[in-house]
Amino acid sequence: MKKLFLLWTVLGGFALGAVFFNSAEAKGKVDLKLEKFDGGFFSIEKPKGWEVVTAGSCADFAFLMYDPGEPLRQVFYFGEVGPVYMSEQQKQIDYQYMKMGGYPVLWFEMPVVNPLTPSNFLCQFHLIARTEIAQMFMPQCPRLENFQVISALPQQNPIGAGETELVRALFIKEGKLGEGLFLVTVAPLLPFISQPSGEIAYGFAMIGISAPKGEFSSIESTLVKSVKSFTISRSYVNNCLKQQASTYEGILKAGKTLSESSDIIIKGWENRNKVDDILSEKWSDTILGKERLYNPETGEVYEFENGFYDKYNLDRNKYEMNNLQPLPNDDYELWMEVPLDGYRHLE
Repeated sequence: MKKLFLLWTVLGGFALGAVFFNSAEAKGKVDLKLEKFDGGFFSIEKPKGWEVVTAGSCADFAFLMYDPGEPLRQVFYFGEVGPVYMSEQQKQIDYQYMKMGGYPVLWFEMPVVNPLTPSNFLCQFHLIARTEIAQMFMPQCPRLENFQVISALPQQNPIGAGETELVRALFIKEGKLGEGLFLVTVAPLLPFISQPSGEIAYGFAMIGISAPKGEFSSIESTLVKSVKSFTISRSYVNNCLKQQASTYEGILKAGKTLSESSDIIIKGWENRNKVDDILSEKWSDTILGKERLYNPETGEVYEFENGFYDKYNLDRNKYEMNNLQPLPNDDYELWMEVPLDGYRHLE
């Protein structure tokens, strides 16, 4: 019996597959140097000083690389994640099945992902990461709390089933705001004849790169370069294909999945819409409880606690700088400015 996210086991004669711009801080620039990491059957160019965690094997192989000094800086890959439920009804069916003396449904803690889309899967990922199954598989599994989607671009499906998206999003880790790009495929799993659970699904070939908001744009290319460098030995792949169904051949081809995925991530970031950049800043302010105002005469942008403008506007004449205005919704240049501490500059 395998260890899990993707725990392959046999119960009662049937096989079942179980189981990444700115804020109150200035936009930072981080100089990452890559160095080769030899994982035995795989290698990758990782940022110097980062930790590497691996789990699983073959189709459920996973790795996480992160900066111990700033865990929001990370790169991760999961071959499979799941199963998750596609409906609350199916979860209740499993509950009744176990209550009546059936085999334990090992993934019963897993959340319902309905609708089954890559974006929604990522939004529920923090619930997946909390489960006992996930913690057994990889205790350091990224939580991606308060996951807020900025954009979701459909991509060509690598496994011939389900949906694939490149998702740009914000999330929270230990109270800090991160930004990242995430590529994942989701697909339902048709039940085996004797399998109690029917409406279940998996995430496949999930890749994420992230950093603190304000840093991401400066290190995104280095993180993608790291992903692209991943190689896995042909002998290891051949051995995996002997053990598991050819369904996973597209996932296990030596280095191909991560190499091709890195190209998708690069293209998605380079071709991102300016509207999405602005949306990212607005979501950042919402999550952090901030608002931005600007001085039309100087073009300087200031940051305040949310709700400040309403009070300021009622009594603006008491301030020397009495001409502050909210940022226009579509002014890209203003939204990309690093906001100054408004309280320190307001007189």
